Amino acid sequence: MAKIERIVVPVPFPPGSTNCYFIPDSTPTLVDTGINTPEALKVLHDGLRKLGASISDIGRIILTHGHSDHAGSVGTVAAASNAPVFVHYRDKRWTLAGAEEVSGENEEFFRRFFQEAGVPEEIADKNTMGIVSRFRKHFSPVSGLELLKGGELFSFDLFKLVAIHTPGHTAGSICLFDETGGLLLSGDCLIESVIPYICAELRPPEDLPPYYGLEQYERSLDALAVLPVRQVLPGHGEPFSGHLQLIERIKRYRARRRQRIKEILSGAHEHGSKISGMTPFEVAQRLFARRAVGGGIFMVISEVRGCLETMEKEGAVTGAVSGGKLIYSLNCG
Repeated sequence: MAKIERIVVPVPFPPGSTNCYFIPDSTPTLVDTGINTPEALKVLHDGLRKLGASISDIGRIILTHGHSDHAGSVGTVAAASNAPVFVHYRDKRWTLAGAEEVSGENEEFFRRFFQEAGVPEEIADKNTMGIVSRFRKHFSPVSGLELLKGGELFSFDLFKLVAIHTPGHTAGSICLFDETGGLLLSGDCLIESVIPYICAELRPPEDLPPYYGLEQYERSLDALAVLPVRQVLPGHGEPFSGHLQLIERIKRYRARRRQRIKEILSGAHEHGSKISGMTPFEVAQRLFARRAVGGGIFMVISEVRGCLETMEKEGAVTGAVSGGKLIYSLNCG
Protein backbone atom coordinates (compact mmCIF):
# COMPACT_ATOMS: atom_id res chain seq x y z
CA MET A 1 0.00 0.00 0.00
CA ALA A 2 1.21 3.49 -0.82
CA LYS A 3 2.68 5.42 2.09
CA ILE A 4 2.35 9.13 1.46
CA GLU A 5 2.95 11.63 4.25
CA ARG A 6 1.43 15.13 4.20
CA ILE A 7 3.43 18.16 5.38
CA VAL A 8 1.43 21.39 5.65
CA VAL A 9 3.61 24.45 5.03
CA PRO A 10 2.55 28.09 5.54
CA VAL A 11 1.89 30.52 2.68
CA PRO A 12 1.82 34.31 3.29
CA PHE A 13 -1.41 34.77 1.30
CA PRO A 14 -4.74 32.92 0.97
CA PRO A 15 -5.46 30.08 1.51
CA GLY A 16 -2.67 30.27 4.11
CA SER A 17 -1.02 26.88 3.61
CA THR A 18 0.01 24.36 0.96
CA ASN A 19 0.30 20.59 1.18
CA CYS A 20 3.63 18.98 0.34
CA TYR A 21 3.70 15.19 0.18
CA PHE A 22 6.70 13.10 1.17
CA ILE A 23 6.93 9.49 0.01
CA PRO A 24 9.48 7.50 2.05
CA ASP A 25 10.99 4.99 -0.35
CA SER A 26 14.26 3.72 -1.69
CA THR A 27 13.95 6.87 -3.82
CA PRO A 28 12.50 9.32 -1.27
CA THR A 29 10.21 11.65 -3.20
CA LEU A 30 8.74 15.06 -2.45
CA VAL A 31 5.63 16.20 -4.32
CA ASP A 32 5.58 20.02 -4.28
CA THR A 33 8.01 21.98 -2.14
CA GLY A 34 6.05 24.99 -0.93
CA ILE A 35 6.87 28.66 -1.20
CA ASN A 36 10.32 30.21 -0.85
CA THR A 37 10.07 31.80 2.60
CA PRO A 38 12.13 31.05 5.72
CA GLU A 39 8.94 30.03 7.57
CA ALA A 40 7.87 27.54 4.91
CA LEU A 41 11.33 26.02 4.58
CA LYS A 42 11.60 25.60 8.35
CA VAL A 43 8.22 23.85 8.51
CA LEU A 44 9.20 21.59 5.63
CA HIS A 45 12.51 20.77 7.34
CA ASP A 46 10.78 20.07 10.68
CA GLY A 47 8.10 17.97 8.99
CA LEU A 48 10.68 15.80 7.27
CA ARG A 49 12.63 15.44 10.52
CA LYS A 50 9.52 14.14 12.29
CA LEU A 51 9.28 11.52 9.56
CA GLY A 52 12.89 10.48 10.12
CA ALA A 53 14.21 12.23 7.01
CA SER A 54 15.84 15.46 5.92
CA ILE A 55 15.92 17.62 2.83
CA SER A 56 19.26 16.12 1.85
CA ASP A 57 17.61 12.67 1.73
CA ILE A 58 15.19 13.64 -1.04
CA GLY A 59 15.95 11.70 -4.21
CA ARG A 60 13.26 13.09 -6.50
CA ILE A 61 10.99 16.16 -6.65
CA ILE A 62 7.74 16.23 -8.61
CA LEU A 63 5.77 19.47 -9.06
CA THR A 64 2.03 19.41 -9.64
CA HIS A 65 2.35 22.87 -11.19
CA GLY A 66 4.63 25.88 -11.22
CA HIS A 67 2.91 28.43 -8.95
CA SER A 68 4.98 29.88 -6.13
CA ASP A 69 3.00 28.30 -3.29
CA HIS A 70 3.78 24.86 -4.73
CA ALA A 71 7.13 25.33 -6.48
CA GLY A 72 8.69 28.48 -5.02
CA SER A 73 11.34 26.74 -2.91
CA VAL A 74 12.14 23.99 -5.40
CA GLY A 75 15.52 25.53 -6.26
CA THR A 76 16.57 25.61 -2.61
CA VAL A 77 15.35 22.06 -1.96
CA ALA A 78 16.93 20.73 -5.16
CA ALA A 79 20.26 22.38 -4.37
CA ALA A 80 20.30 20.90 -0.85
CA SER A 81 19.33 17.41 -2.01
CA ASN A 82 20.82 17.26 -5.51
CA ALA A 83 17.45 15.76 -6.54
CA PRO A 84 16.08 16.00 -10.08
CA VAL A 85 12.99 18.19 -10.51
CA PHE A 86 10.10 16.99 -12.66
CA VAL A 87 7.54 19.48 -13.97
CA HIS A 88 5.27 19.54 -17.01
CA TYR A 89 6.91 21.37 -19.89
CA ARG A 90 4.04 23.85 -20.15
CA ASP A 91 4.74 25.03 -16.59
CA LYS A 92 8.47 25.52 -17.04
CA ARG A 93 7.86 29.24 -17.46
CA TRP A 94 6.10 29.49 -14.09
CA THR A 95 8.78 27.46 -12.30
CA LEU A 96 11.45 29.88 -13.54
CA ALA A 97 9.34 33.00 -12.89
CA GLY A 98 11.61 34.37 -10.16
CA ALA A 99 14.79 34.39 -12.25
CA GLU A 100 16.24 37.85 -12.90
CA GLU A 101 16.73 37.10 -16.58
CA VAL A 102 12.96 36.73 -17.12
CA SER A 103 11.82 39.55 -14.83
CA GLY A 104 11.68 42.04 -17.70
CA GLU A 105 9.57 39.67 -19.80
CA ASN A 106 7.25 39.01 -16.86
CA GLU A 107 6.80 42.72 -16.26
CA GLU A 108 5.97 43.24 -19.93
CA PHE A 109 3.43 40.42 -19.81
CA PHE A 110 1.59 41.77 -16.77
CA ARG A 111 1.49 45.32 -18.12
CA ARG A 112 0.04 44.06 -21.39
CA PHE A 113 -2.37 41.74 -19.56
CA PHE A 114 -3.74 44.55 -17.38
CA GLN A 115 -3.90 47.00 -20.29
CA GLU A 116 -5.89 44.56 -22.43
CA ALA A 117 -8.21 43.92 -19.48
CA GLY A 118 -8.94 47.64 -19.16
CA VAL A 119 -7.33 48.11 -15.73
CA PRO A 120 -6.65 51.78 -14.89
CA GLU A 121 -2.95 52.61 -15.34
CA GLU A 122 -2.25 53.42 -11.69
CA ILE A 123 -3.75 50.13 -10.48
CA ALA A 124 -2.01 48.22 -13.26
CA ASP A 125 1.41 49.71 -12.45
CA LYS A 126 1.06 49.01 -8.73
CA ASN A 127 0.00 45.40 -9.25
CA THR A 128 2.55 44.71 -11.97
CA MET A 129 5.47 45.79 -9.81
CA GLY A 130 4.01 44.00 -6.79
CA ILE A 131 3.67 40.70 -8.66
CA VAL A 132 7.16 40.86 -10.19
CA SER A 133 8.61 41.69 -6.78
CA ARG A 134 6.81 38.74 -5.20
CA PHE A 135 8.12 36.47 -7.94
CA ARG A 136 11.70 37.44 -7.07
CA LYS A 137 11.01 36.91 -3.38
CA HIS A 138 8.92 33.75 -3.46
CA PHE A 139 10.78 31.74 -6.14
CA SER A 140 14.26 30.36 -5.59
CA PRO A 141 16.50 29.95 -8.66
CA VAL A 142 16.32 26.49 -10.22
CA SER A 143 17.95 24.83 -13.21
CA GLY A 144 18.10 21.42 -14.85
CA LEU A 145 14.37 20.73 -14.92
CA GLU A 146 13.16 17.34 -16.16
CA LEU A 147 10.17 18.14 -18.37
CA LEU A 148 7.06 15.96 -18.42
CA LYS A 149 4.41 15.54 -21.11
CA GLY A 150 1.92 13.42 -19.17
CA GLY A 151 1.65 9.65 -19.01
CA GLU A 152 4.99 9.12 -17.27
CA LEU A 153 5.21 6.43 -14.59
CA PHE A 154 7.07 7.06 -11.33
CA SER A 155 7.96 3.74 -9.74
CA PHE A 156 8.17 3.22 -5.98
CA ASP A 157 8.94 0.13 -3.94
CA LEU A 158 5.30 -0.88 -3.46
CA PHE A 159 3.32 1.13 -6.02
CA LYS A 160 3.49 3.42 -9.04
CA LEU A 161 2.22 6.92 -9.73
CA VAL A 162 1.18 7.93 -13.23
CA ALA A 163 1.43 11.60 -14.21
CA ILE A 164 -1.88 12.79 -15.68
CA HIS A 165 -1.82 16.09 -17.55
CA THR A 166 -4.76 18.12 -16.21
CA PRO A 167 -4.51 21.63 -17.70
CA GLY A 168 -6.81 24.40 -16.56
CA HIS A 169 -5.54 25.99 -13.37
CA THR A 170 -2.27 26.23 -15.29
CA ALA A 171 -1.45 24.90 -18.75
CA GLY A 172 0.98 22.40 -17.23
CA SER A 173 -0.90 21.21 -14.15
CA ILE A 174 -0.62 17.48 -13.44
CA CYS A 175 -2.21 15.01 -11.06
CA LEU A 176 -0.48 11.84 -9.84
CA PHE A 177 -2.55 8.67 -9.59
CA ASP A 178 -1.90 5.40 -7.80
CA GLU A 179 -3.94 3.05 -9.98
CA THR A 180 -3.70 0.17 -7.50
CA GLY A 181 -4.66 2.01 -4.33
CA GLY A 182 -6.91 4.65 -5.88
CA LEU A 183 -4.98 7.59 -4.41
CA LEU A 184 -4.99 10.83 -6.40
CA LEU A 185 -2.53 13.64 -5.66
CA SER A 186 -4.56 16.40 -7.27
CA GLY A 187 -2.48 19.56 -6.84
CA ASP A 188 -4.83 22.48 -7.42
CA CYS A 189 -7.04 20.61 -9.89
CA LEU A 190 -9.36 19.27 -7.18
CA ILE A 191 -9.67 21.00 -3.80
CA GLU A 192 -12.66 20.21 -1.62
CA SER A 193 -13.23 23.66 -0.14
CA VAL A 194 -12.05 25.89 -3.01
CA ILE A 195 -12.99 26.14 -6.68
CA PRO A 196 -9.63 26.54 -8.48
CA TYR A 197 -9.36 29.64 -10.63
CA ILE A 198 -8.25 29.58 -14.26
CA CYS A 199 -4.86 31.23 -14.50
CA ALA A 200 -3.71 33.31 -17.46
CA GLU A 201 -0.41 32.05 -18.86
CA LEU A 202 2.85 34.00 -18.80
CA ARG A 203 3.40 32.72 -22.31
CA PRO A 204 0.50 30.88 -23.99
CA PRO A 205 1.60 27.38 -25.11
CA GLU A 206 2.59 27.46 -28.77
CA ASP A 207 1.07 24.01 -29.30
CA LEU A 208 -2.30 25.05 -27.88
CA PRO A 209 -3.38 28.33 -29.50
CA PRO A 210 -5.47 29.98 -28.26
CA TYR A 211 -5.39 28.75 -24.67
CA TYR A 212 -8.97 28.33 -23.43
CA GLY A 213 -8.17 27.56 -19.80
CA LEU A 214 -11.74 26.90 -18.70
CA GLU A 215 -12.42 24.58 -21.60
CA GLN A 216 -9.22 22.67 -20.84
CA TYR A 217 -10.09 22.47 -17.15
CA GLU A 218 -13.50 20.99 -17.83
CA ARG A 219 -11.87 18.38 -20.06
CA SER A 220 -9.46 17.61 -17.22
CA LEU A 221 -12.40 17.12 -14.85
CA ASP A 222 -13.95 14.69 -17.31
CA ALA A 223 -10.68 12.74 -17.47
CA LEU A 224 -10.51 12.51 -13.67
CA ALA A 225 -14.17 11.52 -13.39
CA VAL A 226 -13.54 8.14 -15.04
CA LEU A 227 -10.72 7.19 -12.66
CA PRO A 228 -11.43 4.80 -9.75
CA VAL A 229 -10.37 7.33 -7.12
CA ARG A 230 -10.81 6.27 -3.50
CA GLN A 231 -9.13 9.25 -1.84
CA VAL A 232 -7.89 12.63 -3.01
CA LEU A 233 -4.75 14.20 -1.57
CA PRO A 234 -5.18 17.87 -2.60
CA GLY A 235 -2.73 20.74 -2.84
CA HIS A 236 -4.64 22.59 -0.11
CA GLY A 237 -6.80 21.34 2.73
CA GLU A 238 -7.59 17.92 4.12
CA PRO A 239 -7.67 14.66 2.14
CA PHE A 240 -11.16 13.73 1.02
CA SER A 241 -13.22 11.16 -0.86
CA GLY A 242 -16.16 11.59 -3.23
CA HIS A 243 -14.32 13.20 -6.12
CA LEU A 244 -17.25 12.65 -8.50
CA GLN A 245 -19.57 14.75 -6.35
CA LEU A 246 -16.94 17.49 -6.19
CA ILE A 247 -16.50 17.47 -9.97
CA GLU A 248 -20.25 17.88 -10.46
CA ARG A 249 -20.32 20.71 -7.93
CA ILE A 250 -17.47 22.48 -9.73
CA LYS A 251 -19.27 22.18 -13.07
CA ARG A 252 -22.49 23.61 -11.62
CA TYR A 253 -20.56 26.44 -10.00
CA ARG A 254 -18.83 27.36 -13.24
CA ALA A 255 -22.09 27.21 -15.20
CA ARG A 256 -23.60 29.66 -12.69
CA ARG A 257 -20.58 31.93 -13.04
CA ARG A 258 -20.90 32.07 -16.82
CA GLN A 259 -24.60 32.80 -16.43
CA ARG A 260 -23.79 35.61 -13.99
CA ILE A 261 -21.33 37.09 -16.49
CA LYS A 262 -24.04 37.01 -19.14
CA GLU A 263 -26.33 38.89 -16.77
CA ILE A 264 -23.62 41.47 -16.08
CA LEU A 265 -23.02 42.04 -19.81
CA SER A 266 -26.74 42.22 -20.44
CA GLY A 267 -27.73 44.47 -17.58
CA ALA A 268 -24.76 46.80 -17.09
CA HIS A 269 -25.64 50.49 -17.28
CA GLU A 270 -23.49 53.56 -17.15
CA HIS A 271 -25.03 56.95 -16.45
CA GLY A 272 -28.43 55.45 -17.11
CA SER A 273 -27.57 54.31 -20.65
CA LYS A 274 -26.96 50.76 -21.70
CA ILE A 275 -23.36 50.26 -22.79
CA SER A 276 -22.46 48.10 -25.77
CA GLY A 277 -19.65 46.17 -24.18
CA MET A 278 -17.41 45.78 -21.15
CA THR A 279 -13.75 45.10 -20.47
CA PRO A 280 -12.73 42.08 -18.38
CA PHE A 281 -11.85 44.49 -15.57
CA GLU A 282 -15.33 46.01 -15.60
CA VAL A 283 -16.89 42.56 -15.50
CA ALA A 284 -14.55 41.57 -12.65
CA GLN A 285 -15.50 44.69 -10.67
CA ARG A 286 -19.14 43.64 -10.73
CA LEU A 287 -18.42 39.97 -10.17
CA PHE A 288 -15.81 40.20 -7.41
CA ALA A 289 -16.24 43.74 -5.99
CA ARG A 290 -13.21 44.72 -3.88
CA ARG A 291 -11.08 41.77 -4.92
CA ALA A 292 -10.99 43.18 -8.46
CA VAL A 293 -8.72 46.05 -7.40
CA GLY A 294 -6.76 44.47 -4.53
CA GLY A 295 -3.94 41.94 -4.34
CA GLY A 296 -6.03 39.30 -6.09
CA ILE A 297 -6.59 41.34 -9.25
CA PHE A 298 -4.55 39.04 -11.52
CA MET A 299 -6.42 36.02 -10.22
CA VAL A 300 -9.90 37.45 -10.68
CA ILE A 301 -9.23 38.93 -14.12
CA SER A 302 -7.65 35.62 -15.20
CA GLU A 303 -10.83 33.89 -14.10
CA VAL A 304 -13.13 36.35 -15.88
CA ARG A 305 -11.08 36.33 -19.06
CA GLY A 306 -11.03 32.53 -19.04
CA CYS A 307 -14.82 32.51 -18.85
CA LEU A 308 -15.16 35.16 -21.56
CA GLU A 309 -12.81 33.35 -23.94
CA THR A 310 -14.77 30.14 -23.54
CA MET A 311 -18.09 31.95 -23.93
CA GLU A 312 -16.77 33.60 -27.09
CA LYS A 313 -15.83 30.23 -28.56
CA GLU A 314 -19.32 28.98 -27.71
CA GLY A 315 -20.82 31.97 -29.51
CA ALA A 316 -22.37 33.57 -26.43
CA VAL A 317 -20.23 36.73 -26.53
CA THR A 318 -18.09 38.62 -29.00
CA GLY A 319 -14.73 40.14 -28.17
CA ALA A 320 -13.08 43.04 -29.99
CA VAL A 321 -10.07 45.28 -29.39
CA SER A 322 -10.64 49.00 -29.02
CA GLY A 323 -7.91 51.40 -27.94
CA GLY A 324 -5.74 48.51 -26.83
CA LYS A 325 -8.51 47.13 -24.61
CA LEU A 326 -10.59 43.99 -24.99
CA ILE A 327 -14.30 44.74 -25.14
CA TYR A 328 -16.84 41.94 -24.78
CA SER A 329 -20.50 42.19 -25.69
CA LEU A 330 -23.32 39.72 -25.37
CA ASN A 331 -24.62 38.17 -28.58
CA CYS A 332 -28.35 38.36 -29.16
CA GLY A 333 -30.16 35.05 -28.91
